[in-house]
Amino acid sequence: KQWYQRRVRATGGVSMGECDYLKEALPLVGATVHFGRVHMKPGKPTTFATLPTGQLFFGLPGNPVSAMVTYNLFVLPALRVWEGRDAGPSVITVPLPETRILDPRPEYIRAVYNNGTVHVTGGQCSSRLLSMRSANLLLQLPPKSETLSSVERGSAVRAMIIGPL
Repeated sequence: KQWYQRRVRATGGVSMGECDYLKEALPLVGATVHFGRVHMKPGKPTTFATLPTGQLFFGLPGNPVSAMVTYNLFVLPALRVWEGRDAGPSVITVPLPETRILDPRPEYIRAVYNNGTVHVTGGQCSSRLLSMRSANLLLQLPPKSETLSSVERGSAVRAMIIGPL
């Protein structure tokens, strides 16, 4: 089979609540669930499984921003590997445009890089689809720790390129 016949994606089928039926249904069709939650923000309910046919199954969160972020972090690298390309996304280092209080989970902030400047695309709630509309970067913030509770404006952070710069 061609690489594109070996994958399945679902969005809106996974959640953090009691209505997360996907993780219960996958084993019923013989799938092996490799993970059903990830320690990140947004995108915590992401699921990855393999089906008996060898197909890879990516269950993406129902919130649109969470689905897009996890698509860039999990699905696109898998597609790149299947195409025989390097799995890794292009990453650059940019100055953080504003001081950010850290979450206990690693966080991916939607941002725009334009003519050497970076700005955050507004509210970062996972249901705010407009935060993705113009984003061409995902700023990667570390999790909160005992020694680090915020990242100051101007600090160098890694940024995954998700659109034309």
